[in-house]
This record gives sequence, C-alpha cells and structure tokens, in this order.
Amino acid sequence: MLSLAGAQTAPAPSEPAAPKDVRMTWFGISNYHYQIGDVGVLIDGAVSLRPVLGKQTTNEQLVDKVHESLTKRGTINVMLVGHHHFDHSLDTPYWAKKTGAKVYAPAEACMEAAAGGVPVEQCVPIHGGEVIKLSPHVTVRVVRWNHSISSGCKLTANQDFKTYGFLFTVQTPEKQLAWYMSDSGAGSELLKEYVDDGVNRGAPAVNLMKAVRDAGLTGFDIWQGGPETRVVSQARIVIPQFQPKYVMPHHFGFRGGYDFLGGLHYTYKSGPKLEELLRSFNIPQVVPDNYLDAWVYDKDGLRPVENADAKAVVGLPSSGPGPKPQGVNPRQDEMECPGD
Repeated sequence: MLSLAGAQTAPAPSEPAAPKDVRMTWFGISNYHYQIGDVGVLIDGAVSLRPVLGKQTTNEQLVDKVHESLTKRGTINVMLVGHHHFDHSLDTPYWAKKTGAKVYAPAEACMEAAAGGVPVEQCVPIHGGEVIKLSPHVTVRVVRWNHSISSGCKLTANQDFKTYGFLFTVQTPEKQLAWYMSDSGAGSELLKEYVDDGVNRGAPAVNLMKAVRDAGLTGFDIWQGGPETRVVSQARIVIPQFQPKYVMPHHFGFRGGYDFLGGLHYTYKSGPKLEELLRSFNIPQVVPDNYLDAWVYDKDGLRPVENADAKAVVGLPSSGPGPKPQGVNPRQDEMECPGD
C-alpha cells in the first residue's frame, strides 16, 4: 500500500500582488501607455501620421522604435482604442500583430484590424457600458463619449461619430486610484443622447456618471481630456461634477508639422477661459513638454518622472523639447471660440 505520509500538495496559484502605482507615458496625440503592476495598457498608439492630406499608412519601423522605447520600462498586454480615425487607430493592426495584445476598440477598428491580418478573436468590439477586468486589481469601464461639434470654430461632420472614454480604477494597498481618459470631445454636447444602429447609447455625461457610481466612486483624481480645441466647454461640465485633482490635456501635436522623431513641434498653451475655470477649482494642468514624458500616479498624487532611457531609443532629449526647434501652435486662435 502506497503511503502518502509526508506527501506535499502543489501550492495554489497566488494572486498577483496589488500594484503600488501607475506609470503613465504620453507619446503624442491621445497616445498613452500605462504600466499598472504587471499589466501594460496601450491607448490608441497612432505614431505613423504625416501632416498631409491623403491616405495614411503605417510606418512599421517607427512603430518598432516606439515599441522598443515603451517596453524599456513596461509591457503591452492590452490595447484600447477611443475611436476609429486615422490619428487614433492608424497603427492598431500593426501594434496588435506585433504585441499579441488583446484589443478593445470600436467595431470599425476591429474590422480594419481583421482586414490587416489580426485574428478576429483578438479584437473585441466595444459599444459603451462594458466592464473589463484587466487583473484582480485593475478595472476599465468603457464610457460612450462624443467626438466633437466643431473643428476649431466651424461645425464638423464628426459630431455623432462613435467615440469612447475609459474610466480606470486600480486598487493599491493604500488607496483606490481612479482616472478618466477621453480621447476626444470638443464642445459641450455631453448632455445629448446619441443613437447609432437604432440603439440609444445615452448622453456622455450620464454615461460617465453611471460608470463612476458603478465603481463605487463620486469622482476621479485625473482627467486626461482632449482634444486640442474647445475643451473648456466639456470642462465646465466634467470638473464641477467629478472634481478631478489634475487635468492632463492631450490630443495635440499632430497639425502643423508632426514629426515624432523631431519632438513636439510647439508648446501647448490653453485658452484663458479654461485657465480661469481651473484656477477657480485650484486644479493644475499637467502638460507634457515632449513625446514620451512620463509621470507616476500613486497614493500621494501625480508627479513627473524621468524617462531618459526610453527617449534615447528614438533620439529625443532626456528632458524638454527637441531635437527640432518649436514653433507656434497652428490652432492657437481656435483653442476657444465665441460661446464657449
């Protein structure tokens, strides 16, 4: 008879340790990389853009370089795409094939990825309202948002375009971290209900409130909001309601001379109405000087951190703008418009 005396059973798999912080890296337009413990998240990721009209194509060598840079201090396990426009989803198929990451994106972006050779099951179409568990400690809630009612101060056909934001919650040992990333949304139509495919997708502000409440929160610490014009109209709704402690503007750097390897080609400057609003709530703007600027967000708040080794991969200086000289934002006069 076989004795089991002294036999040892295999230990149960341990749950991943809770992350202590989030490392956030901005790399142009609305491209972010978040390293949350063992989970690396890529937002949008369009870097192959050319500031000219016509068909845009992926620059695989440039994506390879940016991938090498981002993975100096992290991984890419998940991809999220805010909407299906070339300045957001142009490089999605190549990123997906290169990394093998699970992709959550608008259906149109998933179709484009499949046409580019990405396995259908790798890209999950989003519609708004989804709750995505990235780990036992990291959750993303998809929020149906809006694109824009204008481009600059002129009406645009994109006002009903399918666009999404992402509410992140991360349980650390000390505190639950929370931030909201919306990759577009000029203008104030956050209270308008949007209908597509015969389905009422709700009003963006209401959708965000539902996501916040579902997470057991009343607000979030950081709002990463875009785009580069008229964001003050949305800020008048988002800031009083959700009381962020920091605003990180983005979706700038493409127009008027975009060249990733040359660095951000103008200094970001917001309009006076947004600045006055933020002063009234004592909220700082946290603005990047250049591509691949990075921050750490933890129980103590948000602080910049060096990212020299990642920047060196693509020839950017360790801090500040460059290597090319900066000019003036070609849309500076359209940051805010009459009626905002």
